[in-house]
Amino acid sequence: MKCSAFEWMARLGRDRFRLLIALIAGLGTAHILVRTATYGAAVCMDSTGYLATALNFLAGEGWRHFTGKPLVAWAPLFPLLLAAGGWVGIDPLAAGRWVNAAAFGLTILVAGCWLRSHLRSRLLVLAATATLAASLPLSELASRFLTEPLFVLLTLLALIQLASFRHRRTAASLWWAAGCTALAAVTRYAGVVLIGTGVLLLLGRRTPPLAVRLKDTVVFGVVSSLPLAGVLTRNWTVSGTLTGERSGSGQSLSDSLSRVVDIFWSWVIPPTAPDWFGSLLWTAAGLVVLSGLGIGWQRASVLAGRTKGSAPPLSFGLGPAVPFGVFVSIYLVFMVAVVPLVLPHKFHDRHLLPAYVPLLLTAVLLLDRFLSIETAGRITAIRHGLASLVLLGA
Repeated sequence: MKCSAFEWMARLGRDRFRLLIALIAGLGTAHILVRTATYGAAVCMDSTGYLATALNFLAGEGWRHFTGKPLVAWAPLFPLLLAAGGWVGIDPLAAGRWVNAAAFGLTILVAGCWLRSHLRSRLLVLAATATLAASLPLSELASRFLTEPLFVLLTLLALIQLASFRHRRTAASLWWAAGCTALAAVTRYAGVVLIGTGVLLLLGRRTPPLAVRLKDTVVFGVVSSLPLAGVLTRNWTVSGTLTGERSGSGQSLSDSLSRVVDIFWSWVIPPTAPDWFGSLLWTAAGLVVLSGLGIGWQRASVLAGRTKGSAPPLSFGLGPAVPFGVFVSIYLVFMVAVVPLVLPHKFHDRHLLPAYVPLLLTAVLLLDRFLSIETAGRITAIRHGLASLVLLGA
């Protein structure tokens, strides 16, 4: 039986494999804390805005930016967490470091639990979980005083719960999905993409009847968008704008698409990697995928022979990753078509990071399904080992 991202809590003490995943996640958290122990989390202009807002709020000056104007350009959850740290005696700057380290570790833990529940190869589960823990894009961002690590975690939780609801249709999954989506939307305004993703997924189901789907969609839509609606209403009241006055970067569609490709390429092959590393990685990955396709073709031929020429389509069981694919597709369109109109500069790699974990989990699930096609046990073990090495190399 498959479990949602939250059910691992009840099983963690009884499952040594999940304890191993938790250990990897703990090491990831410790890595961020050690990395930021001496000088703290790296800061930029946005970081000073979050910090100043939290300090102004603690000083009783309201929800104001360091310019003295009301905070409307950024969503309020991250500064609110910093202020909450101040209420319990934790310096807001230190609180941000702990929040992002915890978000990084929980992202690894939740992703590892999801992999454990849906992959057939435990070797791939460990390899993919370790890949996330050692990921340069994720760890570098978690070491900075920014909102993306928290947004990545909340997005992952929401998508997993949406997948769980589509599979079993439990009220708890729907409420968890809506709650995580609501928090993501008040962490970054880009969370509106997550709201749209949930609405599309809930309406697009083949079953149950339309009336039931509409009811579920309305519940999700209201709960997930209500906090954001409150924030936007407040923004309009104090500034006459929803998210502040914005001007576009003038970035063309072709430039945006090229930027997306460059960022994706840097995720697969770090800029500091030697030239031979990229060739070796792509060659190994290509061999694994081609072997999987070849075995799948052979399997399909066998099935065709057994059914006298009418072979049913192979079922790779990719349903759990459908929310990932829908979100990534909508999010990329949003980044390419909408963000250049409201962002005064070209978007950075951190703006695309919410797509990183869903893409990796989808790729690993697909790889697991290819490797699980029936073959001799020894050959299967070799293929799983090679695939794991490719993942760790990435």
